[in-house]
Amino acid sequence: MARPRLIAHAFGVVTGIAVLLGAVLVSPASACTCLPGNEADRYNRATHVFAGTVLAEEVEDNNTPDTYDDRNRYRIQVGLQYKGSVPPMVDALSTTVITACGVKLSVGVEYVVFAFGDSSDARVDITSCGGTRPASVGPPMTSGGSSTPTTPCATQAA
Repeated sequence: MARPRLIAHAFGVVTGIAVLLGAVLVSPASACTCLPGNEADRYNRATHVFAGTVLAEEVEDNNTPDTYDDRNRYRIQVGLQYKGSVPPMVDALSTTVITACGVKLSVGVEYVVFAFGDSSDARVDITSCGGTRPASVGPPMTSGGSSTPTTPCATQAA
């Protein structure tokens, strides 16, 4: 009598483990991993750093079932430029998926934007790893960074 009960219990444990493993292994990889460091490090890694006010937000839907390729486009009126060169009006692009390093900005709010890429087409990329934050905190920290990181940030647009 005890043997069938033991077998049933073992079967239940194995089934439970299989279900949990299946859920973990089938889940899409969406974790955002950022390089270590402080704001001065993020400033040094950024192509452009500027203050600007978000005027509009629009989703660029790539017309595929996969939402991971959709991007938020934030129209920003540029104020002070701390690093690099961007036009007076620029579109900052970020994935719509926050867990994949997407950034959520609010219309009407001024930000210090840490951006990447060529701005000649008035478009730059931003990620949650970049350091973009409300401008009310103050200007960006430009010194006091740690040593140059030795590992690449796979999720940061270059």
